[in-house]
Amino acid sequence: MADELPLIHTSRCEFLNAFATSHTIEPHQCDVFNEDLIYLFYGRPAYRSRQGSQYGDPIALCPLCFVFKPRTISRSIHRIFPCDSGAVSKSTFEPELHPNDLHELELDPVIASAQRLVSLIFQSNKDYFYGRVKPGIAFPNGTASQRYSNLLLRPGPVDFDDRKSAIEVQLDQTISLKGQLMFVVLPREFLEDPMVRDTISTIWGCDAVQYPTFRGDAPTSYYSVVRNEVSRLFESKGEL
Repeated sequence: MADELPLIHTSRCEFLNAFATSHTIEPHQCDVFNEDLIYLFYGRPAYRSRQGSQYGDPIALCPLCFVFKPRTISRSIHRIFPCDSGAVSKSTFEPELHPNDLHELELDPVIASAQRLVSLIFQSNKDYFYGRVKPGIAFPNGTASQRYSNLLLRPGPVDFDDRKSAIEVQLDQTISLKGQLMFVVLPREFLEDPMVRDTISTIWGCDAVQYPTFRGDAPTSYYSVVRNEVSRLFESKGEL
């Protein structure tokens, strides 16, 4: 079983002040499950907002990424899926996966489920992070597991991103940001605010990882920058 990777929640910088005031991430209504939930991905900053895709959109729409220490919030998991449940429910992964496959795809709600899946499908944490599926995996014919495997192996181009192979983790309770974070990734400009700097380093007790932004860029272009920063830090800390 692969070592436990951090859980990662990605949001937008427009909510940074709210996070810095409450020191929490609160569940919000989910249309798929009709519950108040917080969505995270296991070991990967896979979430991408649809907002901020236009050049010149406000910097507040840039990604803000929370990377949690292993064995903290992973003790309170509500649900786990091997891929993005929202994409399954919206038929994004058809013809392989259909909305009525959600129940069969759901894993036991413990972090060990994610660790075992990494070992089974990707072999190592590094291969999982980069989406490299190991060959020769066989599942029973006609099952959602077999169709999930076919989805991972489908060649491109396709109309969806790497969330087909990112393990989704749901929590149904408030997450405290105090003492549970490894680091936060955000644009350099927001760290010019002393309150933000003090909140991250003193109250949340973690490192701030800054990335540069360029006037006129589309905020969504920085999701790949965040992923590069996370991979660099994971490699330096021996997570991958």
